[in-house]
Amino acid sequence: MVNSFAELKVCAETVELLKQMGIKKPMPVQEQAIPALFAGRDVIARAQTGTGKTLAFLVPMVERLDAAKPFVQALVITPTRELAQQIAVELKKLLGGSEVKVLAVTGGRDFEAQKHKLDGKSHVLIGTPGRLLDHIRKGNTNLGGVKYLVLDEVDEMLKQGFIDEASELIAMTDPERQTMLCSATLSEEVQKLGKRITRNCALIDIDPNKATVENIKQICIKTTDEYRNKAVASLIDRYNPYLMIVFCFSKERTKELGEWLGTQGYNVDVLHGEMSQAKRKTVMKAFREAKLQVLVASDLAARGLDIEGVTHVVNYDIPHDVDWYVHRIGRTGRAGNEGIAVTLYTAEEVKWLKNIENKLDVKMERQNLDGKTIARREHAPVQKKRKAEAAKPKRGKKAVVDKRKAPKTGSNRRQNKNK
Repeated sequence: MVNSFAELKVCAETVELLKQMGIKKPMPVQEQAIPALFAGRDVIARAQTGTGKTLAFLVPMVERLDAAKPFVQALVITPTRELAQQIAVELKKLLGGSEVKVLAVTGGRDFEAQKHKLDGKSHVLIGTPGRLLDHIRKGNTNLGGVKYLVLDEVDEMLKQGFIDEASELIAMTDPERQTMLCSATLSEEVQKLGKRITRNCALIDIDPNKATVENIKQICIKTTDEYRNKAVASLIDRYNPYLMIVFCFSKERTKELGEWLGTQGYNVDVLHGEMSQAKRKTVMKAFREAKLQVLVASDLAARGLDIEGVTHVVNYDIPHDVDWYVHRIGRTGRAGNEGIAVTLYTAEEVKWLKNIENKLDVKMERQNLDGKTIARREHAPVQKKRKAEAAKPKRGKKAVVDKRKAPKTGSNRRQNKNK
């Protein structure tokens, strides 16, 4: 087990900056990825947000950048604007007083302002595929000098249909570049892409299920559709969370719950796909600064969010996809801290609860809204249940004999006696 970044041969200056960020001991994905990248190998890593994968690719990047070279040397491609902004913030912290210029290039921001900054010869670009391509096609920058390439949340890029644009960007980089792919899942499509764009690749598999279970207390509470809103309010009252994210299936349910909680006097706002970039930025800034206590979010809007201090996650709608469950509850329990994840479910949704538990090999603690633990009844398979009942001794009233079967039974008994 590695106890310090110095053991991974990270330079003293970077180690000191990490300490200033409150990070002293490498996490598993960092232990494996940093030495591989220092050795010049490409990396494919299965690691969800919150397992430390951002620093796993930023630490080696920092030590490769040269501020004296006035061109783009590193490129990070992400599926969402928020994730690009978050990575840019982390990289700037890690660079300290370096003259290396970092620019987040995403949609929803002034194009001309970005063009002006690109003219200033940025060394690292972090952005979404569409906006990056827009600038390149207009001649505002080029990627020919990129020696360090990162594709983050690759599975989400595939789902959103961005991979063709990302492939176009990849083709513009130096063929001798070093590449790292990060994905929460290692689907067949992710592996095919990895084989196509990497060489001498190290495969790192940080099991998201284990990472999730270790630091997060998982609770389930049975409710009804009519009582869901009040159940969330009850949880806020009981936990008084520092920061809580409540996940809903759709933007409609997100808006409805957010508005209802607002009318009840809670410090709440919403995040969903139809919001303007300016509004999204305002909401996220308020939440990061703890000016908001509760954020009600749709799945797509909150994918990849990396916010320090989220103490509680509530599944207002239980996920039907286990990966989404892992992504959601991974917003808490970050970087070794503890967190609480509460899943609301109805009688009709027990099958989805069982699906999550079976696939992740976990047993959520069932509670009522007061926080009292409730014993969960386990339903034995039908055949076993019948056998168990048949084996029980008969007590009480005599069994009622079915007269239609009596003659046959009697005949059998007489035959046995004569034998």
